Amino acid sequence: MIALAPTDISISTELVKYIEKENLSISSFANRAGINSGTLSRFINGQQPLSVSGLDLLTEAMNLEEGYFYTAYANESSLNWRRLGPFIMRCAELGKLDCITQIVDMMVDVQTYAPQLFDSAEVLYHKGNLAAALIIYKKVAEGEKYQNSERLGWCQYRIFTCSLNSDQENNLNCTIQFEAYVQRLPEAVQLDALEDLTNTLLSLQKWDKAKHYAREMGRISRFLYTVHNHKKTKSKKTNIPPKKSLFGYILYSDLILGSIAAEQSNFDEALFYVSCYENQSWIVESDEVSENIKNKFIRWAKGNRYLYQLMNGNFQVIDEYIEYISSLDNEILRALFRIVHAAIVYHWNIDKYLEQYESIIKEHYEQGCVVGDYNHQIINDRFAKFLAEIGEYYINQGNIHKGTRYILDSLNISYKINNTANIVKCCSTIEYIRHEIDPLDLLRYSQLMKEVFNRNEKKVGENS
Repeated sequence: MIALAPTDISISTELVKYIEKENLSISSFANRAGINSGTLSRFINGQQPLSVSGLDLLTEAMNLEEGYFYTAYANESSLNWRRLGPFIMRCAELGKLDCITQIVDMMVDVQTYAPQLFDSAEVLYHKGNLAAALIIYKKVAEGEKYQNSERLGWCQYRIFTCSLNSDQENNLNCTIQFEAYVQRLPEAVQLDALEDLTNTLLSLQKWDKAKHYAREMGRISRFLYTVHNHKKTKSKKTNIPPKKSLFGYILYSDLILGSIAAEQSNFDEALFYVSCYENQSWIVESDEVSENIKNKFIRWAKGNRYLYQLMNGNFQVIDEYIEYISSLDNEILRALFRIVHAAIVYHWNIDKYLEQYESIIKEHYEQGCVVGDYNHQIINDRFAKFLAEIGEYYINQGNIHKGTRYILDSLNISYKINNTANIVKCCSTIEYIRHEIDPLDLLRYSQLMKEVFNRNEKKVGENS
């Protein structure tokens, strides 16, 4: 942890004390620090502020830790972007988030600084320093909350993506906050925002809202694709390009709409959407990258056709489906999610398939391995539900001990991601069969419930 000077000190006063204590002249200290002696003399006399690089040199020459004077520097600073811009970036490097907050609070009320602050946040965001970037995005967004600006849309988009985590309650709140700002983004950027929104809503099982944004993503991408490929004259205006090929968003929209239809047991509709992303005759692009994208959706179409037939009660396709899906990297677990659910609905015996892939299920539980192209929010949610359904399946088969173990594993993950609905489901199942459960499993259940209770108590305390 970085040591900090007291907040009420003067840097120049501390420097003079140090020089006198060490019996140095200003010029000899300046030489030691690598600072121009005239610059240092003017700083001591209050005639010229130090740059952050000069402050770092001074701090090092005084044998103090990096950032020692940063809070004092923030207190002494006046509004000058040439000095404060680099200071913000340096604070981010050292994790001095309080100083960033202090400086941005000072600057954000001056509207002319909003573009520079936003640009700094973008640099930090792309460097992966999300905590520092998030502070600036939030401050800029607060300063522009009454402006109908594109920059406000960008800030809210960044706040949304930076704030997502494994807590489903948090993710729902992030989604609600961001929804109103999507249309302030450029259309091409809206596609990425809509994809992120849709994926988050899928993880939260908000099917109707996810369907709405998936359709909107399809609508915008189809419009842009038509304009891009059929307009007679090229616009001179430079637009922000989407991250991916436009046709990819169209195919992904149909993929998601098919998945949602299947979740709602509309299997004819789900198969219709399979045919939509399977039929790619309209796609103009034929370069290597585009062909790889198209082939990926063809593979998904083939697998999902088997899957939706299976989910509609056709047990005859299970071996073909498993054989096909096993040939694809990291897809078998996703297939098992649906197979187990169908087995419960249609009372199938799938013991041999669960035994065949038991090691993969265990590995994912212990290590969190990759599952297809799904993001981690979706997978954490679905894996928790999956384990609960395996538990339910084994309990229905009369294997109480094995079923209980899977229910407890599901409860453990659900607690970590704050999936309240699944916690309730797991607890209800355990309580229903409590009289048949092994004492060691009951002890584990008791310990897990204690953790759930303690976290809820802590939340109540934080909100009160």
